[in-house]
Amino acid sequence: MKDVCIVNGSLRGEKAASLRFLRDLSLRLPDAEYRKTLVTVKARVRDSYPAETLGCLARADAIVLVFPLHNYGLPGALMRLLEDYHMYAASGGDRRRGARVYAIVNCAFPRAEKTTGEAIRVLRNFCRRLSLDWRFAICIGTGPVVVATKGFPFLYRKLKRAYAGIAADIAGNDTGARADVFVKPVIPESVIAMIRRHYERTGEMIEKDSRPRPA
Repeated sequence: MKDVCIVNGSLRGEKAASLRFLRDLSLRLPDAEYRKTLVTVKARVRDSYPAETLGCLARADAIVLVFPLHNYGLPGALMRLLEDYHMYAASGGDRRRGARVYAIVNCAFPRAEKTTGEAIRVLRNFCRRLSLDWRFAICIGTGPVVVATKGFPFLYRKLKRAYAGIAADIAGNDTGARADVFVKPVIPESVIAMIRRHYERTGEMIEKDSRPRPA
């Protein structure tokens, strides 16, 4: 059984679109085959994240970072977690080298391929410094709109295949380079704008069930 640490990089709690993507991925990692733990970033961490939290990342065979894009980069709270983990590793903390790392990026802009490059570059460098195996990212354009419309038949097949791709890559032994996956909106941008306004006004698009165990 493989250990998978799924990191929720959003501070918006149950209202976060990133949390929905996290749960969708978790459903594709059966409990009988994967031991899943959930780490959620926190605001205003005083000293550092506790050893128990950093240990979830340290013992994982695979780490999946799910986060909203902030000003073309990683959210500050997620950066703090990664910095604390870097310090943990630099101080000689026991950890699994070569763990596979993936990202699911919730981008507010329709064209994720034009806006997520800097965030992905930061993650690649982070993995290189810690001898982790960067695999690939799923970059989702207009993430909140995808959440609002994902229940419609035949929409976002590419996203479903990308989730399955992460699950297969964690389970497999492939060491070849993998390309990032960019998921574009499949509805007109005028409709996207209308849905986004509704999302920003209500923020009520997230179900309350969750599969990974809290760390």
